[in-house]
Formats: sequence, structure tokens, C-alpha cells
Amino acid sequence: MKSLSIKLLLFANYIVLILMTGKASVSLSPISIQSLIPLFLATLLMGDMTYIASCNLKGNTILFLFCGLLAADSWYLFFTAGLTDSGEGWFRLLGPAVLYLSVRFCLLFLFQGYTYKMKKAADLLLTGFFLCSEVSVFLSERIYAGAYGIQFAGSVLCFLSIVLCHRKRVWFVLKSGKRAIVLSCFATMAAFFIYYFLTLNINDHIGNFGVYIMVLIFFMSVHGIVLKETDGIPLCAVFSFRQQLFLGCAVIGGLLTVCLAFGWPASVFLLLLNLAAAFFFLCNILLGENLKAGKNRIGQESKYTYALGRLQHEEELKSSFANFLHDDVLQDLLAVKNMAPKSSRPEIQDLIMETLEQLNVRIRNQMQDCHPILLKSLTLKENLDKLIQSVQSLFPQREIQVAFTCPDTLFIPEPYDMLVYRLVKELLINVYKHSDGNRAQVTLSLERDAVKLSVGDNGTAGSMADMVKNQSPIWHKGLASMKEQIEALGGSLSVSYQEPRGVRTEIRFLVKGDVSYKHFVS
Repeated sequence: MKSLSIKLLLFANYIVLILMTGKASVSLSPISIQSLIPLFLATLLMGDMTYIASCNLKGNTILFLFCGLLAADSWYLFFTAGLTDSGEGWFRLLGPAVLYLSVRFCLLFLFQGYTYKMKKAADLLLTGFFLCSEVSVFLSERIYAGAYGIQFAGSVLCFLSIVLCHRKRVWFVLKSGKRAIVLSCFATMAAFFIYYFLTLNINDHIGNFGVYIMVLIFFMSVHGIVLKETDGIPLCAVFSFRQQLFLGCAVIGGLLTVCLAFGWPASVFLLLLNLAAAFFFLCNILLGENLKAGKNRIGQESKYTYALGRLQHEEELKSSFANFLHDDVLQDLLAVKNMAPKSSRPEIQDLIMETLEQLNVRIRNQMQDCHPILLKSLTLKENLDKLIQSVQSLFPQREIQVAFTCPDTLFIPEPYDMLVYRLVKELLINVYKHSDGNRAQVTLSLERDAVKLSVGDNGTAGSMADMVKNQSPIWHKGLASMKEQIEALGGSLSVSYQEPRGVRTEIRFLVKGDVSYKHFVS
């Protein structure tokens, strides 16, 4: 589903919730404090949902999943208020859904959408628990209570099993986002105590609060880790932060003044506040689409500078691609054209097919160079296995046995996974081009926060040494480029000669979680 469709679906959901709230407040009769507090919390969650969806200009599916969780929990709170006769049935249906979405979001957040060990089994179990709980709603209260208890216990055990199995990855996330996570815990505890003491006189005032605690922790984590690198909502292109703050305060103050002037209850104020939030959400959706289409006319000077930089970058890409077309594609096409008049001869036909096949491989290789595709349905090791096979296919005349050592559960977050992919490819191609050995070894690991990559071969060390010492354009330029890129990350690249034969290139650099989550959003 496209980003615009999801945002419009969330907007429609918001409108339906507003209509349901308005139906309960149409009499303008005061609503009890026990019902008013869930409505207020639902308003906060839906308001945050509009903010996250508006910031998500690039259509990240994880953020949309969190928006769906906020929307489901808002309905959960709405039916908790007891303003509708059918609220009890919907309340039971939403309980398992909120639990299911919460656990799924947490797993997706920890692994950034990549596959991981036990993922299929976990998905199957979580979905099975969820469906059984939903079906039990239509049977009896006793069966529902048992099914929901099983879902809760099973989901927690399933989640803990995956966390223990991938504890290094989980620890990396916790360590990388420790500030935001600690802030989440303190904010959640503070919110709980404030809510607890303000509602001491209300019966069952902390019922089902466990669901809300999970949402609050996710709420702070998303804002603290994922969204901190975004440029804000599309209205930032029209209004500055101070102007937006002033506009928000003015709207809230105006609505509050109207309600006080006409003596309307607090429920009507919340209704009007939700209408204002929905209106701004729609404005952000439309403005976001205009920004994507380039229809805005605001900030011409800054956008000109940005456009100029983009133009220079595009010219570099065009120049590189033009060289590829001339040196690789065009030459082969001319060769095939010259052989076409003699295509009736079997040996010429074989030569044409061989030339076209080589051209096909080179074009695919160039496409992968320009924009490598790492399949998230595969682990990093499986993606690199496919890369090694593709490099071997580029050199059918060379028989080099490549031994690849890498943990099955290794996870390197974006954008470092792409960097590792490019480094492995370039170093392995260097082995095929410049080594006279018949074996190569690729070793990749993540120890604490450091990525360690080693690529070696058993070729004659002297010939490789001569190439480096004589500053061979092919070999030295590639090494210099990699060394510059690694050192820019605070890492190191070293080349050593193995006795009695072979050359080994070792690379080490640190992985920083804050940078990874910036690319996670993009």
C-alpha cells in the first residue's frame, strides 16, 4: 500500500473516532471524570499519530505500524470510557489486537525489518495466539479470559526467547539508544504516578494499564531514536517552529475560550481539539504530496543551493554511467554488429551468444554497483553469499575457492551493511584480478560495536607487493579510496603479506546506533 493511501486511511480512522466521540457528546451533558480521562488519553495518542504519520514523508513501514498501534490503542481507550452500548464487545476484540501489534512492532523495531533466526516460528505463534483470542470473543467470557491469558503468556515467552537468542543485537539497540530508552522509562514511571494519584477516587483506575505502559515506552523510543533525525512535519516548510508553537497555543486557547463562553463541557473541548488536529493532519498530507512533487514555492534561495548540489552529484553519476556505456556496452554491441553478417556460421553464432552473455553479466554488475540491493527477506550472511557467487560468475576463467566465515545471526544496521557489502565486493574482485592464487578467505564479524572484515588469498605475495609499491593505478586507487572512506568513519585499513604466500586486507570500523537509525527512517 502506498504511503498516501496509508495516511488517508489513518485520517479516515481519525474522522470515524471523532464522529463516535461527537455522538456521545451531542447532548452537551457533562461526562464523568472516569470517562473523560480515557478520552483525553485517546486525544493525546491520536494527536501523536498525526505527527508521526506527517513526519513519515519517506513512507517507512515501521513508523506506519506504530501509527496503527496508536490508532488501535486510541479505540481501546475510547471503549474503556463506556460511552457506547456495544463498547464491551469491541473492547474485548481490541485487547488481543493491541497486544499482537505491540509485540510485532517491538520485534520489527529491534531488527529494523530484517529477517532473523526463529522469525517464521515467532510470526506463526503470535498470529495463532491472536486469532484464537479473537475467535474466543464470540464463545464465552470464560473461554476468552483463558485464550487471552494464553496469548499474553505465549507472546511474552516468544518475545523473550527471540531476545535471548539475539541478545547481542538487542544489547546493541539498547546501548545505542540508551538515552532515549532511559528517558522512556522515567517518563513512563512519571506518567503512571501522576495518573495514579489524580485518579485515586475512581474505581478500577489502573485497570489494563499494562497496555498503556507498553505504548508509552514505544512512544518515547520512536520520538527519541527514530524521529530525531527527521526535518519535522511538512508545515515546517511554511511555518517556523515558534510559529507552529504559537499557532498551536492559539488554537487551543481559542477553543478553550469558546467552550468556557458557551458553558460547553470538557468532552466538547476534546471533540473540537480532535477536529483541529484532523484538519492539520489533512493539511500536512496535502502539503507533503506537494513537496514531493516539487510544487512548493517557499524558500527559493536555500532550495536553489540544494538543487545545485544535487545537479553536481547527478553530473558525476552521468559521467560515470556514460563511460560504462562507451567502454563496455557500446564496444560489445559494435562487435556483435560486425559479426551479424557472418552469423550463419556456427562458430560466429557461439561467439555472438558468448558476447551477449558477458554483456548481460556486466550490465547486471553495473546495476548492482550503482544501487546494491540487499534483500531484507534474507540475512546479511545470505546476501553476502549471493554476492560472492555473483563475483565468481564475473571471472569464469578463474577457479578460486572462496571460504566465507560469518555468524548466521550477524546483524549490521544500515547504512553500515551497505558499506560492508561494497567492501567485500571490491576486495574480492581485487583478488580475482590481481592474485595468482587458487584460494581466498573472507571473514566478517561484529565484536561489540566494531565491524571486522578480513579478505585474504594464497597468491604470490611478491607480485601483489610490487603492485602496491609501484602504485599500480588499478590496485592502489581502489585501496586508497577504501582507506579514505574507512578512516572518515574513524576506522582503519591495513594490508599485510602472509607467509609463505598471500596478501590479507583487514578493515575495522565502529558502528554507531544513532547514525543507523537515521538511515533506518530513510
